[in-house]
Amino acid sequence: MTFDRPILIAGAGPVGLSLALALGRAGIPVEIFEADAELNSEIRASTFHARTLELFKEWEIVDEIIKHGDIVDRLQYWEREPRRVIADFDFNAIAQDTPFPYRLQCPQHIATRVLKPAVESQPSANVHMGHRLLDFVDHGNCVAARFETENGIVEHEGAYLCGADGSHSAVRKTLDLGFQGKTYEDRFLLIGTDLKTSDLLPGAAQVCYIFDPKEWVIILNLPDIVRIVFRMQDDEDETTAMQEANLRARIHNFFGSVVPFAIKTTQLYRVHQRVADTFRVGRAILLGDAAHNNNPSGGMGMNSGIHDAANLADKLIRMANGEADSLLDQYAQERWDYAKYSVQDHSDKEYENMRMTDEDRRASRNRMLAEAAANPEKARAYLLRAAMIEDRV
Repeated sequence: MTFDRPILIAGAGPVGLSLALALGRAGIPVEIFEADAELNSEIRASTFHARTLELFKEWEIVDEIIKHGDIVDRLQYWEREPRRVIADFDFNAIAQDTPFPYRLQCPQHIATRVLKPAVESQPSANVHMGHRLLDFVDHGNCVAARFETENGIVEHEGAYLCGADGSHSAVRKTLDLGFQGKTYEDRFLLIGTDLKTSDLLPGAAQVCYIFDPKEWVIILNLPDIVRIVFRMQDDEDETTAMQEANLRARIHNFFGSVVPFAIKTTQLYRVHQRVADTFRVGRAILLGDAAHNNNPSGGMGMNSGIHDAANLADKLIRMANGEADSLLDQYAQERWDYAKYSVQDHSDKEYENMRMTDEDRRASRNRMLAEAAANPEKARAYLLRAAMIEDRV
């Protein structure tokens, strides 16, 4: 048994493609529509946690993803002054819990180029690039969606419409759903260079969070680039900050003298933490950034979206085999709760740890992290949470 019409998916990012792959592998007809003519080439998210890699193994793409990434087996927290490691977490602490006891740093735009051909190899799945969703109508027994293309407007009917179309989701806006939350006051400056983390901090792991009450930093080592994320000062002018001489001066001022390097990419952004009123209205369902945003501390945004896709695919597959439509209400509640009370709570705490200024609280934070890293049981619990497999505690 299957649906009498295909599942429509708006958005061919990692979340939409993951949903399409999971459904296509189950033989469920799926049509995925992407507004852009080509897959996005921006770096964006780059962290894949153990739970996500387990899903990729299930979908038979994990080896190809890992081939393009950098395995991170240690996670460090530093204090800028004095320059010292506060806590050094070894992912070997969760080696008995997952076949992937590490986090993988692989740019999102690389992962989507593994996912898309995997989707296209499924006989029941089709990918339509250059199709921007205009609107849709829920007829009760099906959904009719209109897309703008270079050849004019086209319409497709589906059993359900899944909105994986990002923070500015046309699906969510058409449903007129609230997207409640906050925008953080801080601005963030990302500088991508050809340095390595060890060039910046001797003895540094591939991922480091560096505490400082005024200018904290996150450094992430990817296969061919190191991403350095700075918190900008409140009174800084963005145009001035983006000048190459000032970008270089910022790195030298924070890390001291470093080897010659090239600047490969830069980006200025703000961070939002929001969740949609609901993830399901009739035959329209939200997932990924269309459903929830969170700050990137801990790298949980893209991962939780892919987990949305896996959960939703499971429900749709069960429905295709005769179970009730109410499974979608279950999906909506499960993933809303997880976004609101787990992912956002964890990422918010990580962010608060970074921006802490009170000396007593900073000292307490450092003690907590140091004790967790030094205690095998606590280190395991901490890393299970960081790897998004906390249910295995």
